[in-house]
Amino acid sequence: MEKQLSKEQVSILSYFMIRSCFMGLAMEMLVQISKQDSIFGLITGFLFGFIPLILYQYLMNYNPNFSIIELNIYTFGKKLGKIINFILIGFVFVLATIIFWNLIVFISSQYLYQTPPLFIAIMFIIPIFYLLIRRLKGISRVSLILFLLSIILYTISIIGLLGQVHWYNFRPLFTQSLSSFFNSSFHYFSYCTLVLFLITIIPKNQIQERNKKNLTQSWRIGYALIHLFTLSALFFTIAVFGIKMTMIYQYPEFHILKRVNIVGVLERIESTLAFRWIFDFFISITFCLYFVTEGIKRNFSLKKDKLFFIIEIIVCFIIVFTSTYIFPNNTIGFYFLTNYFPAFLIFFFFILPACTYFILKFKKKG
Repeated sequence: MEKQLSKEQVSILSYFMIRSCFMGLAMEMLVQISKQDSIFGLITGFLFGFIPLILYQYLMNYNPNFSIIELNIYTFGKKLGKIINFILIGFVFVLATIIFWNLIVFISSQYLYQTPPLFIAIMFIIPIFYLLIRRLKGISRVSLILFLLSIILYTISIIGLLGQVHWYNFRPLFTQSLSSFFNSSFHYFSYCTLVLFLITIIPKNQIQERNKKNLTQSWRIGYALIHLFTLSALFFTIAVFGIKMTMIYQYPEFHILKRVNIVGVLERIESTLAFRWIFDFFISITFCLYFVTEGIKRNFSLKKDKLFFIIEIIVCFIIVFTSTYIFPNNTIGFYFLTNYFPAFLIFFFFILPACTYFILKFKKKG
């Protein structure tokens, strides 16, 4: 089978997925629950994340020819496996819808104040659809380009904020209860580590391994480096703004960029620097829809290209409207995503793969 992407591109896709769930979701939950202690909640959630990461690596290594779709059919049987896959694909579509909703809210509130959300959704679904029909090769290549641009924008942001860090903004530490600490860790773990499950849609034999460092080791190193980006975003936001201002803003990661100042030359460039979050949303939504369409194709063994093309159109059409009307308002949306959605992430992206793992272990012993 033709190799579709390199192991480095797997880490890049992981970067965009984690970042898209951090911006506007996990970070706000961290600071609301643990306040200035949220740094420790993030670190703990990151460490717990190695458990599902190892689980996903085992599932991908079990049979290099299988994606998670074929593996579920092999594990649970043809009928039950297809039902489980169908429900799983539906949940990934819901996740894509929520990320798309977050993108629309971000664009509406920070860029296009008077533009109808439906128009914003249509504006973004066109390039997403184009990239989707280019399949995995197209997604990985565009991801690499956007990743390099993101690193440049990130570097400019960090340089412009270094002189404004105030360590006293973290005082006093350890003021929150132990339950708040574990609650914030749970939310970060749910949103910023379990989304890596989506990588399992790619059979391992489609991933290039050009040197001695295999996918397992490379992905773990990439995982650790990715969380340095989320940690730095949380650190600089609190260190510059303080916890009270951080809790007031809807997107504090965006507003802090207004403070970027490089020797008096680069100022008020927050709209440009924030493009990296748009990149995060864009690639993450595209890959979620890739999981959905590829999952449908593999689950129902679709062979006709025209039928598959129609499915891609239908999926993109549906997500435009569901992402626009999924929540009546932002308050209800944030309440649902804080109190209920993490449980769904745990079930579909951790408990279900864990069941697959234990059944496979049992079969192996048998």
